[in-house]
Amino acid sequence: MTAVAAIILAAGKGTRMKSDRAKVVFELAGKTLIERVVATTNQLPCEKICVVVGHQKDTVIKALEDFPNLVFAMQDKQLGTGHAVLMAEPYFKDYKGDILVLAGDVPLLKSETLKKLTEKHQQTKAACTVLTAQLEDAGKYGRILRNEEGRVIDIVEFKDATPEQLQIKEFNTGIWCFQAEPLFSALHQITNHNAQQEYYLTDVLSVLVKQGMKVESVLLDDLQQASGINSQQELAELEDAFLTEIKERWLNNGVTIHNPSSVYIGEDVIIEPDVTIEANSILKGKTFLEKGCYIGPNCYLENATIGTEAILRGYNVIIEANVHAGEIIDWGEKILEDTMFQK
Repeated sequence: MTAVAAIILAAGKGTRMKSDRAKVVFELAGKTLIERVVATTNQLPCEKICVVVGHQKDTVIKALEDFPNLVFAMQDKQLGTGHAVLMAEPYFKDYKGDILVLAGDVPLLKSETLKKLTEKHQQTKAACTVLTAQLEDAGKYGRILRNEEGRVIDIVEFKDATPEQLQIKEFNTGIWCFQAEPLFSALHQITNHNAQQEYYLTDVLSVLVKQGMKVESVLLDDLQQASGINSQQELAELEDAFLTEIKERWLNNGVTIHNPSSVYIGEDVIIEPDVTIEANSILKGKTFLEKGCYIGPNCYLENATIGTEAILRGYNVIIEANVHAGEIIDWGEKILEDTMFQK
């Protein structure tokens, strides 16, 4: 694929979170939602990433201070997704390539999916390519409208859809790839004549179709990747599903986990075969468990290396420290940045 640019929408309030905090700075498994989206985007050949901020903009920008390659556009008023993308236009004044448009509250989207979307977009020379998915009941998602030939011709938002349109199973995930010039040209042509009186990014699609431009789509099979966060409950459910998937992967690779629902294993943890982890243990950061070690109940490990056949009897706290192969750590012992355990 040819290098692209990206616009990430992170200006919304997230009123259903019932919090003064910006929705995108809530954490899922130790990383903010917006960090996860930016990190995924950075896995692509990406020439420029513009994050559109608004509500609690300073906290959003601070959450991204480890990403020096970003620029930020400001959306002062919440006038819809189309308006948000338009706020990024000054940063793309002379840009002639393709632009991904992503949502800052969809944290588990994978770079492989973005590559697939971009490759289809570039191979077909489409003006717009949208990532879609299907559900028996697509809820409040915007529905994909197709013509008799099966071509995408429009997207209707939930509040504007007819009862017949609400029966459509295919929906818009909110993930797009556009040619830059048609995108910004179309954004200047859309209106806010709809139920929410907002400028919908989805209306760009119908503008492009009416101008005879090509619109393509890619169907997403893994719905978890497209899951956005709208409430604290949804965040908790998605985090639980994400962490369960991590534990299942280790369980299927020679690791014994007793009472898995009580155990927390972060995504950056590495575990070798024949390791045993007892209930209520928490493993975070770049923790490495070497072959055959034993992690007793109620242990907390962060950025720790536990050597081969080492034993943590239980209620141990190991942070920024290494335990030698064969070492036995007694009940309740804590090791915090202790150089005597460094290899």
